[in-house]
Amino acid sequence: MRSFYLFLPACLFLFAGTIVISGQDIGETLKRGPAIIPEAYDRSSLSWILVHDRGDSHTSTLANSFVNDIRHSDKFFLNPLDTDVLIFRGVRSKDNKRIPVKNIKHNLEELNFSRQIISHWYSRTDNGFMDMERIHRRGLENATDADVIRYQSTARGNWALMDYGNRLIDKSYIITLDFTEISRVNTDRYEGYKSDVVASLFRVDLSEEDKEIIYESWVLEEDSEEEAQRKRELFETLNPPLKYVTQIRTTTSSYNYKEHTFLGSITPHKTTEELFADLVQTAYDNVLFELERDYEDFRVITPLYSVKPLSAKIGKKEGLNVDQRFFVYEHRYNPKTRNVTERRRGVIRATSDIIDNRDIATGDMEPSRFYQVAGKRLHEGYVLQQRNDYGIELEMGASLGEIGGGTLGLNYSVGRILGIRAFYLTGNIGINNKKYPDFPVIEEELEGNVFFFRWDAGLAKGFHFLRNFEFRPYVTYGQEQATNDGFDHDQISTYFLKGGANLALNITYFMQIVAGANYYVIFGNAFDEDKPLDNKYTHYFDDREGVALFAGLRFKF
Repeated sequence: MRSFYLFLPACLFLFAGTIVISGQDIGETLKRGPAIIPEAYDRSSLSWILVHDRGDSHTSTLANSFVNDIRHSDKFFLNPLDTDVLIFRGVRSKDNKRIPVKNIKHNLEELNFSRQIISHWYSRTDNGFMDMERIHRRGLENATDADVIRYQSTARGNWALMDYGNRLIDKSYIITLDFTEISRVNTDRYEGYKSDVVASLFRVDLSEEDKEIIYESWVLEEDSEEEAQRKRELFETLNPPLKYVTQIRTTTSSYNYKEHTFLGSITPHKTTEELFADLVQTAYDNVLFELERDYEDFRVITPLYSVKPLSAKIGKKEGLNVDQRFFVYEHRYNPKTRNVTERRRGVIRATSDIIDNRDIATGDMEPSRFYQVAGKRLHEGYVLQQRNDYGIELEMGASLGEIGGGTLGLNYSVGRILGIRAFYLTGNIGINNKKYPDFPVIEEELEGNVFFFRWDAGLAKGFHFLRNFEFRPYVTYGQEQATNDGFDHDQISTYFLKGGANLALNITYFMQIVAGANYYVIFGNAFDEDKPLDNKYTHYFDDREGVALFAGLRFKF
């Protein structure tokens, strides 16, 4: 048993080292960013298609959930298509069972989906009549308050904002979802479904020649039937190619917890249709999240509106969520080189004070509030760019005092789910090896060192009182186990409550030095595996309660 516990921490620290190296790579990638942050943010428009084969026994339920149950993000325009589901037969690759991109692209172009998207933009009817109403409306909906304010002083005014729609057409995308292998899951605690998902992103590659065809095929009221027919036939020749952009791989799952579990007793039982609706929605959300991380056109960009308080004129229309991360950039013009360079000046996150701006901007919308978590002093006019993170933190360090040893912790930001900024679910494991010479335990003498293994889990709340400092109190509940060869492989265990606080200082936005103090309170009698003992844990180990200090590093992902 003791050899197992000695092996476990070694594995954990090896894993931690791997994560640290990855974290540094991720940090450097994010730090480099694009060559130049675009000057403005334009909303992309999306069309979603489910691709699958007839061999899947869940095809009908999956397709129904995909067509009817997805809650689409307000951040993107939606371009519906005549077909939401494409069936491929016998084309899955042998290695990972996905449908090859070249097959998907060929079918999308063969079915003229690009032409359907253009028809939707121009509200084209079967008779060939088109108008600019949807384009102009989307141009107005795309505009932020900053855009409205900028153009209020110009002669064109709202016409300039309406013309935004013309450039939005170039951000028309198709996303296909391939649930590569849906499997049924049934354990002692839960049952449901899981699947790997491959999403492929394509952009409508509209050339200047294609745009000329659109305008030349515009049927007018005064056109003769012969002229109108000529224009309708000309429009049928329009089929802009699709440019493959990227592919996202993710996983999705949806479960019912069984009645004998705590979660099963407090959560409603979902039908098969409801489980599939959750399965599809989770895949949709995960794919958008990853595209926002990796692809420029999916990231929100806006000026910093004010610094006291920190605010920007974006909100629910841009998909803003609590604790969503933004990098803040300063653009500098070099008169010698005549080039504009960018420098990241800080990192900020959204508070719960998020404005509902889903109506057309008027110029007088209240801004959403942010708080700074890293960087230098910010100024109005700096550029914010959305940079999603996973809300995961890894902590490595050591404890000193009554409860010492190495520790490894994992924090997850649940505040973005609950709507509370800097609110975390936290978990830790720790190890300690101490010698207790001639110390009687359960009528036996200890031989050699006692190995302690502990775990705890709880909640933590962060407070950012300075730009690069965070104060985070927490409370957790856990268990400690003591093993020794003299115990005849039994364990002496106890439960404890731990409360404390850490102070973190940024090294960079994804790495912090952390130091703090906590207090362990033992409660209840100790137990030997499942057998309760007559005394408290501190009767056998009198120094396993009280104050402990912690110091280490924290990495953010």
